[in-house]
This record gives sequence, structure tokens and C-alpha cells, in this order.
Amino acid sequence: LSKPKDPPSDQLQPIINLYTQGHLQQALFDTTEMLKKFPNSFVLCNIAGASHVGLKQFEAAISSFKQALKIKPDDADVYNNIGNVLEQKGDSEAAIDNYKQAIKIKPNYTEAYNNIGAVLSKKGDLNSALDNFKKALKINPDYAEAYNNMGAALNKKGDLEAAIDSYKQALRIAPDNAESYYKMGISFNKKGDAKAAIDSYKQALKISPNHAEAYNNMGVALSYKGDLVEAIDSFKQALKVNPKHAEVW
Repeated sequence: LSKPKDPPSDQLQPIINLYTQGHLQQALFDTTEMLKKFPNSFVLCNIAGASHVGLKQFEAAISSFKQALKIKPDDADVYNNIGNVLEQKGDSEAAIDNYKQAIKIKPNYTEAYNNIGAVLSKKGDLNSALDNFKKALKINPDYAEAYNNMGAALNKKGDLEAAIDSYKQALRIAPDNAESYYKMGISFNKKGDAKAAIDSYKQALKISPNHAEAYNNMGVALSYKGDLVEAIDSFKQALKVNPKHAEVW
């Protein structure tokens, strides 16, 4: 096992700044150069991995994160990061394996439980997904993202009351999340409660005025209610945001 050795902070900080400002190509170039001098830098390997992820270079990202694990084999965050890359690549089984490895190292790793849940939900294994969201929330009851994901899984299951309740819990923690209001609107719509759906979409649009989907869904709910003039106005607002939205036309 090589001894970890990071560059001094005055050399490292400019690279971190480039990454955080979104100059990923330059951050990657400088990181690669710096790794020649500091081949056992855990931080540099992680910045390289994260930059590759941002540039959608998934194989290279995994390779950088694996390099980081050679330096520090018991780092749960790196396993979680590899899981995220594999999930983006569409390799859900390998993603779950890496999230589980992260949890083995750090048993209270809420993000990893949430990530496993999200992958399982996408695969349609909704009961197992819900179990993982519940584990995440047992560890951290103020984890809004897990409530949002749980809401989406319950919505898929057709358990609309519980889904709406989950979104309400998420909004109690993060009241400015337009997506929670938008998705809660979808559940109200499915339930046949057009008025509550419209209220939810309006809340989403207050927070995020350029949410074309919220305008579109609000138009649909208004047309169900028979408010056709308002519905057309809502569809027009959606088209202002996204003129190429075929469904709205």
C-alpha cells in the first residue's frame, strides 16, 4: 500500500477552484499533470474521477476512483461515487454492489441506502426500494431526497395517499423544492383531485417559473375540470418556456 501524499494546499486549491467553477477540462489537465509529481494523491485521484464524470467519460472516471481506492481502500465515499458512475452507465447490478460496499465500510451511510433505493425503484423492485429509503430515513429523518424518492416509488406502486404524504414530508424539510410540488401534483392528478394538483403545480411554478412540465400538467388538470381557457393559457406558458414541446402542441 502506497503512502498517501497530497500536494501542498497552495498547489491544490487552484485545481479545486477550476473544478468547482465548472472548468472540467482544464481541471482534468492540471490534475493529470500534478499526478505525475504526486502519484499517491488521494485528493487528485478523486478530482480526476469527478471531472471525468462531469465530462461523461465514465470508464476513465471509474479508473480514477479505483486509483483512489488503491491509496485508501476503506473510503466509503469512493465506492459510492463508483456506484453513481455505474448507475449512469446503466450497470445497475454493479452499482448496487458498490453502494453495498460503501455501507459495509460506513454502516450509517444514508446516501448509499438512498442510492440503492433509487436504482431498485428504476428497476421496478419497488418494495425493496422502499425498504432502502426507510433505512436511510431511520438514520437521518431529515433527508428530503429520500422522502422524494420514496414518494416516486409509492406513486409507481399506486399508493397515492402515502406518496402525497412522502412529498409533504420532503417539503417540510426543504420547502423550496419545486420538484416535490410538481411530483405531488402528479399524484393528486392520478388520484383524480384536479384542484389539489393545480395548487401543487402553482406552488412549483412560484419556485421555478420556467418549469414547462408543470405548466403542461396544470393545463391537463384544468382541462379535466372544464376550465378550457385557463388550460390553453397554461399550455401557452409551457410553450413560451419550451416551444418544441410536441405534447403541449
